[in-house]
Amino acid sequence: MQIAKRRFGPMGAIKACAVACVIALALLGVQTVRAQEWLYTVRPGDNLWNITAEHLTRMDYWPRLQVLNQVSDPENLPPGMKLRIPIAWLKRLPATAQVLSAHGEIQAVIAATSQTVALKTGQLLESGDTVLTGEDGNATLEFGDGSRLLVQANSQLNLKSLNAYGRTNVMDTLLQLVRGRVDNQVVPRSGAGARYEVSTPVATSAVRGTRYRLGMETGTATARTEVLEGSVSFRGGGKTQAVAKGLGSLATADKPLSLPVPLLAPPNAAALPPVVTRVPIQLALPAVKGAVAYRAQIAPDDRFETLLFDGVSPSPAVRGPDLPDGDYLLRVRGIDAKGLEGRDAHHRFRLHARPVPPFLIEPAHQGAVLEKSLVFKWSEPENAASYHFQLAEDEGFAAPLLDLAGQTRATLTPERPLEPRVYYWRVAVRDSSGRDGPFSDPQSFKLQPTPKLQPPEVTADSMTFRWSAGLPGQRYQFQIAKDADFEEIVASAEVSEPQLSIRRPDSGFHYLRIRSIEPDGSAGPYGPVQRIDVPPASYWPVGLVVFLTLVLAL
Repeated sequence: MQIAKRRFGPMGAIKACAVACVIALALLGVQTVRAQEWLYTVRPGDNLWNITAEHLTRMDYWPRLQVLNQVSDPENLPPGMKLRIPIAWLKRLPATAQVLSAHGEIQAVIAATSQTVALKTGQLLESGDTVLTGEDGNATLEFGDGSRLLVQANSQLNLKSLNAYGRTNVMDTLLQLVRGRVDNQVVPRSGAGARYEVSTPVATSAVRGTRYRLGMETGTATARTEVLEGSVSFRGGGKTQAVAKGLGSLATADKPLSLPVPLLAPPNAAALPPVVTRVPIQLALPAVKGAVAYRAQIAPDDRFETLLFDGVSPSPAVRGPDLPDGDYLLRVRGIDAKGLEGRDAHHRFRLHARPVPPFLIEPAHQGAVLEKSLVFKWSEPENAASYHFQLAEDEGFAAPLLDLAGQTRATLTPERPLEPRVYYWRVAVRDSSGRDGPFSDPQSFKLQPTPKLQPPEVTADSMTFRWSAGLPGQRYQFQIAKDADFEEIVASAEVSEPQLSIRRPDSGFHYLRIRSIEPDGSAGPYGPVQRIDVPPASYWPVGLVVFLTLVLAL
């Protein structure tokens, strides 16, 4: 009892009251902070005082910490014990952002030195630093809690304040987008001090875990946000509104926030090819309802930390760069009349464009060629070791008539005759390393029968010529001249039947040629030039047959 009296003397009573008040206050707040706490694992030698001194903002938090965790002996804590510490009590420590990727023209203004340097992968940025991207530049930053931000081309991003709460992953991240666009992927966050906020000159976005885009267009003083996951608190014009997943909103200087509207649906990329064989890359997609433009981005993987291409087109088409062969991922989205960018369509593809195919020279595309004149010719790309030639009756080459690999010359004459009709042909290259390239775009041509002149029937005042018929619907152009170059033409006529009667020409050598004319009016090449010798009229009995001599073939 005497001990009890000494312990509860006047000063002791005051101290006991003070501790009791602290305990009472702590107990009142236990339930409030339970969801906003950091679990600290006790190490050997730890006690409540050194833990408080190292991690908390004030030393007088230790009694609250004792009550919150029901610690009986604050000087001796068992190693491995889990201490609950409210986030709001923790010290705020300077944090950094790491550059995961830097591509193209991109710089950083370092606040500590006021120097402008080229931004490099792996570089650490601090509070006050600024990221500047050029026409083809982009960079991805990662913050201490794993949140990531993609800075797109022609952007300026200020890292206003980067802080962490103690040794937790709870971050306080304040950014400012002066111009351009950023794509944010924010990890879910908890705690009173947890914050991820990106401001612009006209609006601010704040989140606790989401995926969203934010753009600032300086020309119109307009900020736009597009939410892909979670929700964004969008503030501007004295108003704050929640923008949910699948919606977008915009803020303009001196105007109230626009109401959130649905983002455009993703384009349909189902028909895009899995293998692309041409560079620069060109892909077409179906139009998206409501889209006035389209943004396409190409990255080496599905993280999209590095944009190898980031372009906007007024049409639903991807007109990409000349990339090396390899595997890539495309994402493309529509842009509505308000400038809000819609949901993404993704497409994985392989680029196999090398060695490049040759240019096809002869026969000309959609041209006509005579049977006896059929020779295939193509260009000779550098480093070509051999060629792969294919000829088919269908554009898809489902069943090639000729499939000849290992051709060493850039020309080919079929060994067997082909029937007159439309054909398709293409050529691929194998380079000196043995790598096979893609086929050229197929070209078509029409193979026509060579008109065969029969000996003319001659009378005293006329000559009748007949030749073999061509394809159904064709017409024929017949010419006879005094010279092999056909500069002195004696007669020229277009007929629908494979025969023609003309007035008998003067005596001497004359030259004949015939070509076919398609129903659409396109003319094929002339057949072989043939020569006849017309004797004087006194030597021509009625019905005399004159034989022709072939002198020149096309």
